[in-house]
Amino acid sequence: MGDRHVAVTASADGTARVWDLRTGEQSGRPLTGHDGAVWGVAAGQAGGRAIAVTTGDDGTVRVWDLASGRQLGAPMTGHTGWVRSVALGTLDGVPVAITGGEDTTARVWDLTTRKPVGAPLTGHTGPVWSVAIGTLGRVPVAVTGGEDRTARVWDLNSGQELGTPLTGHDDAVWSVAIGLLDGKPIAVTASRDQTARIWPLNR
Repeated sequence: MGDRHVAVTASADGTARVWDLRTGEQSGRPLTGHDGAVWGVAAGQAGGRAIAVTTGDDGTVRVWDLASGRQLGAPMTGHTGWVRSVALGTLDGVPVAITGGEDTTARVWDLTTRKPVGAPLTGHTGPVWSVAIGTLGRVPVAVTGGEDRTARVWDLNSGQELGTPLTGHDDAVWSVAIGLLDGKPIAVTASRDQTARIWPLNR
């Protein structure tokens, strides 16, 4: 944020907070507006601003200007039930967020217009606990992890699932990440079954 390095945290107390990593002190006022626990937070840039996107028990997705601490526009709504996870990326040069929720869907949002992009990503048979954004070649993709013990890979251009679900965990997939291993794209998943697993994305 400017020339400062900050962290943004989300809490069951219904707030998100910005912290100056040099001083360890809170920066500005808490980000308040959610009705209930704030479960997900991601920070990035949109429209030349440093922003945070938060998700919560109230089913909303909110965008915040980190410089002023103000919410940008109205909450983004569409999920039914809680929204637990959020990740930020770009799609055709446009800043987007992807969110995962209790309603078994992941959703993509344009952070400039704060409107949905395409239809919800459907396929999980239980709540979506985790989301990540990356690229597979030149294709923008998301990886989602769910209560149904699967992780799934999505083409964000088409909104379609790529291939078959990633199966092997014996319990809910709590967290997902996208990275490279020996120059090849991978997903890493962590589960309530007490294991983490690595999956090649070029299948």
